[in-house]
Amino acid sequence: YVYRLEEAVLKTLAHHGVTGHRVAGAPGIYVNLADPFGHAALTGPRVDPFEGLGKIAALGIKVSRHCTYHGVALNVAMDLRPFAGINPCGYVGLQTVDLSTIGVQVSADEVAETLAAKLGVYLSP
Repeated sequence: YVYRLEEAVLKTLAHHGVTGHRVAGAPGIYVNLADPFGHAALTGPRVDPFEGLGKIAALGIKVSRHCTYHGVALNVAMDLRPFAGINPCGYVGLQTVDLSTIGVQVSADEVAETLAAKLGVYLSP
């Protein structure tokens, strides 16, 4: 389920020319801050798995008392200043970014429409 949510976000980013990445053990999607439009994969062992990356999408999934809660947040154009005072997802020094910050000027509605279509593809039975 997590993989499919991430895949929908990755395909949404690709639709806008951005290459997203997964980091093992850290759900969400990240971009290479030095080259968010490059297609190079993250390779080799990394001492700091987040070095040079910014988190552009977060996932929240919980099951409690037989109820499921889930969500995905893809940052489009927002005030990122509050994130400077926290460690996103508990990772010290991890930067939070949005599409606007990396140079993609697109409306939230357009991104939402694309993401909804991708979720329909990747979460369909």
